[in-house]
Order: sequence, then structure tokens, then C-alpha cells
Amino acid sequence: MNKNFFYLLALGAAIALPLFTSCNGNDDPTDETLISSEYIYVLNSGNMNSNNASLSMYDVKENTVIKDVFEAQNGRRLGDTGQDMVLYGSKIYITMTRESTVEVTDLDAKSIKQIRTEGAPRYLAVYEGKVYVTYQNGYVARIDTGTLNVEARIQVGRNPEQLTVTNGKLYVANSGGLDYNTEAGYDKTVSVVDIASFTETKKIEVVINPTEIESDQSGNVYVISKGNYGDIPNTLQKIHSATDAVSVMEGIDGTFFTTAGNTLYSIYSQWGATDIYYYAYDAVSDRVLSNNFIGDTKIPSPYQLNYDAAYEHLFITNSDYRNDGDVYIFDKNHTFVRKFEVGLNPMKAVYVKK
Repeated sequence: MNKNFFYLLALGAAIALPLFTSCNGNDDPTDETLISSEYIYVLNSGNMNSNNASLSMYDVKENTVIKDVFEAQNGRRLGDTGQDMVLYGSKIYITMTRESTVEVTDLDAKSIKQIRTEGAPRYLAVYEGKVYVTYQNGYVARIDTGTLNVEARIQVGRNPEQLTVTNGKLYVANSGGLDYNTEAGYDKTVSVVDIASFTETKKIEVVINPTEIESDQSGNVYVISKGNYGDIPNTLQKIHSATDAVSVMEGIDGTFFTTAGNTLYSIYSQWGATDIYYYAYDAVSDRVLSNNFIGDTKIPSPYQLNYDAAYEHLFITNSDYRNDGDVYIFDKNHTFVRKFEVGLNPMKAVYVKK
């Protein structure tokens, strides 16, 4: 597995994408307003510095895809390097890292506001009317969902990536990834932020280069440290809710992962290896349920993974960094449902039903 499996690289030239594609032979969306009542949005990051990020829309009932519904609705491109997306209330929030903006749209993908940020925005979390976003320059910002303004920000660790909310706290993975070839090197901390006061209360030490972080239904936090892509491997760790003590998970590892209640789903391939594992893990009984939850389904180049609680389905994206990617859907019983083609480097999928 080469290092591109973990990071977005500017590989290949931007390709011209057709606006509409179909999974059932119909070249045009059936709804003239473009948006149906049940659909899945997919954020495609595109290639860095190519201004080709996009938002695809899959119509669940019609089995059709609009490759770039954002451009169709707004008459402009989404921008450069889409990173993360969340649905919260009646709005969708999208971080555009190279643009230093958070794009806010309605449920029909029509732009409401571009929020300018004081750092390159990375990942998002939501809680009680606020959206929290990590900035690559070492901050977490808080956005009010009513005014759509950044109302506060606090400093955490170096180059924070993902963050999660549990027990009235934010847990922020500080990667230090931009310092990998400097004297400072990778960061190795998770910042704990008290949400009520919006202050950092402590840093928890983990394996170097933590990037992925999520919490389970019981309040425990899980973090993947990517190591140094050499003698320090990927490591999946658990931060125990009661004490914030850290332990290395046994029988399971991950390159990226997601949580569904008290079940962890992890896709793992160590740097330089060719084997790919698809773990399902019961966080209550602390046991591995499967190391191949996708069964006989073949996914050539798994890229990202997320679970949508409203839809109760898993989304696994596929990317070769050069061509349009695919999304594979699995239900809560790990049964393959369908796949559909989207844009370049699909990062995140969210389900919407109006």
C-alpha cells in the first residue's frame, strides 16, 4: 500500500466531468428541480490545486447520479480540496481546505454562505447548535449555526485533524503532520476541550501522528495514529471515558474507521503492505466480530469510510486518485446494497430525506 492511500496528493491532471450520469441508463435526472426527496450527497475532494472538488448527488429512488450538483445549483465550482462534510439541521457544512472557507448550503445544495476562516479548515463536529472545525494552523473554531459566524476559537495542538464530541467534551487529534520532516516532528497528543467553557483542559499523549478520532455510544474515544510510515506503524487506541487512560486495541487496527453505536468498523492496510482488512468490532464485549465484514465484495482501492446513523448504512469510497471514484453501500447487517460512481476522490457521504 503506497503512501497515497493516506494523504491527498496532486496526482494527474483535472479531467472534464459530465454533469449528469446515470446508474440505470437514463442520462438526465427525472426531477426537473434536480433534488428528489431521498438522496445521498458525496463530497469529492478533487486534486489539490486543481479547483475540481465537487458534490455528487445520488437519488436513492431513481438510482441516478448528478456528478456535480453544487455547480448545477449555484453556477460555480465548489473550489479547491473538499475535506469534510456534515449535515446538521437544515444545513450542510463543507470544509474547503485550500479555499480557507466553510461552505454552507441548504438541503438542495444551494449556497447560503461561504464562511471565511483564519486557517485552513479540516474536519467538523456538531453539538447543541454549534459547529466545531479544526484549523490546520493549530486551532479549533466554533461556528454559530444561527448567525453562521465564527464566534470563538481556541489553540490546541499542531495541525489538528479529526475531532469528536462526547461527555460534554471535544477530543481533538493533533497530528503535527506538516512538521514530519522538521526538528519538531509529528505531534502525539489529543487535546481535551471543555465545551461549556470552550477551553482546553489537558492533552493526552498517544502514539505519534494521530489523525482519525471517533467516540462510541458509551463515551469512549478511539484514535488512529498513523505513525511515521516506517518503523512506527498505524496504531488504533482507546481513550477510556472514565479516566482518559489510553490503551492499544488488541486484535484490530485501522487506517481509517467509523463508529456505529458501540460497533467499530475499521479498514486497515499498513504502509508497504498489500493485504487489506475490514474489521467489525464490538466495543461492549471488546471482541472482533469480523476481519472481513464486506464478504465477497471487491473494492479495488478503498479510500474512506463513514456510517450514517439516519440511514443506518455504511459507505466505503473507492479512489485511484486519477479517475472518478465509487461509493459502496452496506446495510447494518454488512450486506452489500449497491455501488454508484461519483467524482474524483470521494471523501464523505451523508443521507438526506425530506
